[in-house]
Amino acid sequence: MNKSIKCILAVARSEYIKWITNPRVIIVPVLLVFMRILAVEPLLTRAAKLGAELERMEPFVAIGNSGMLVMLMPCVFLVLISDYPKVTGNTLFFLQRTGRFNWFAGQLVFLMMTILTYLGVVFGGSLLMTGGDFTGRWSDVVTKYNANFPDEANSFTARLLPSNLYNQIPLRVTVIQTLCMMCAYLFLICLIIYFFKLKHVQTLGLLVAVFVIAAGVVTCSLKTDTMWLFPMANTIIWLHYDTILNAPKMPVWCSFAYFMIAIGVMLVLTARAVHRMELFNVEQVE
Repeated sequence: MNKSIKCILAVARSEYIKWITNPRVIIVPVLLVFMRILAVEPLLTRAAKLGAELERMEPFVAIGNSGMLVMLMPCVFLVLISDYPKVTGNTLFFLQRTGRFNWFAGQLVFLMMTILTYLGVVFGGSLLMTGGDFTGRWSDVVTKYNANFPDEANSFTARLLPSNLYNQIPLRVTVIQTLCMMCAYLFLICLIIYFFKLKHVQTLGLLVAVFVIAAGVVTCSLKTDTMWLFPMANTIIWLHYDTILNAPKMPVWCSFAYFMIAIGVMLVLTARAVHRMELFNVEQVE
């Protein structure tokens, strides 16, 4: 194996082990409890009332498209990742042995590992909490419930999986798009934190990350055009589609482009911050 690749993997493995053993991961089960209360149980109640079964992946789509849970998921992840990268005396050792580029690349691999682990737990947890089969199609619980119980058409549960989704795109496509968008959202938040951490202004980085999340929540609630300037609206798939018309309000490819550009800019800025990071200040960064 190439020496550079070994160095990158060594950095990523070291950071991942520290992250996975951090006591803060205890908040993930708390998130799963909220997921069950806010998304899974209401859908299961609907399934029992209609006498039908959910498709196993539908609750995850509900979680990834619920305004409240899409706010909670990055907030929980923000807590898990807020004190990374851990730039200490050991980091100085890594920098001397691996070089700045390999250390930075290792940090990016670490971030992807943590994001995939986090989303894997969320996705797997939603599957375990749900009965039903893997049909890959929207179930009658989602598509026919409102027709059978019109008085509940405007309820909170109905808004978990609105007609903007099941009328416009297949379930499997929705799952893939939700995973990709959420992964990009979390990666962008991580890069914001990393950039300011390497600039020795960690608190400012956390404030900027919180502002990005909060601004997304507010603009999505108001349904203003400015919501597309923030990652949250670009993450929620149903916001891209009209309720009835087969015409997207915002093409999904635009959101992919949004994340590619935003992540690209942050990668360049963070790489420059790594290049200019002063080694004699490394141990001061906690």
